[in-house]
Amino acid sequence: MARKAKNNNRGHKTKAGMLLSKYIKEIADEATELLKKEDTGEDEDRMATKAEALARTIWKLASGFDEVIVKIDKDGKRTETTKRHGPNSTYVGIVLDRTEGRAPLLASDKDAGIAIADRVSAEGKNRINNIIKDRKK
Repeated sequence: MARKAKNNNRGHKTKAGMLLSKYIKEIADEATELLKKEDTGEDEDRMATKAEALARTIWKLASGFDEVIVKIDKDGKRTETTKRHGPNSTYVGIVLDRTEGRAPLLASDKDAGIAIADRVSAEGKNRINNIIKDRKK
């Protein structure tokens, strides 16, 4: 007796996800971001990829930075104050995970603290168990 095929969009979702990843990678490779010489320590301003600009932003947030706030009052008097932003622990974790080659953690509350590699393994086990259950029926 032939089994009734389940109506699911798994193949379509996978293809859509692959296309999305492809386009994100293409956009990340676009050299459209201007890096100022003051930020890079280089001799001249230069263009960089979006991925490099994002990595530099993450690094900046992880290591902390000074922000110069300029205010001009009604009389035209200019005042500058410097605000120190300390290292952000979330971005420190991202940098450490990436430099040490660890898989990033999932963001959902249900799976908080579980590495993606472990979650994928668990999902694989669940699918195999479901296939076995279906065959027993």
